[in-house]
Amino acid sequence: MFGKRRSKTMFRLRRPALKGSNELLTETGLDLVPGDRIALMPTSYTPDAIDDTFVETYDNTTGVIKTNTTLNYYHWGTEESTAEGFDGVDMRGEVMLLTRNVKIDAEDIESWGG
Repeated sequence: MFGKRRSKTMFRLRRPALKGSNELLTETGLDLVPGDRIALMPTSYTPDAIDDTFVETYDNTTGVIKTNTTLNYYHWGTEESTAEGFDGVDMRGEVMLLTRNVKIDAEDIESWGG
């Protein structure tokens, strides 16, 4: 069964994350701890504009993340989803949690996979 810690592995920026900054505004109530590795996905035409950093602090009530390094790129975000104006697509920057892995453990009852 699942472990005790359950966390979203992807969440959205609630305001722009500026190049040179080490502060992000994301969702509240996440299960982030110091040392968690996160990546900010590109929000521009440059597909490699990804920032990979570590959580220094996270405020569960405000959603503010302080990172251990400054960002190399700008990442767009806003409080409200853009899905209504973009045919269901939320254009806000995505933040991916890279620290935790998912392990699927099951019984091979039909000898699939060899």
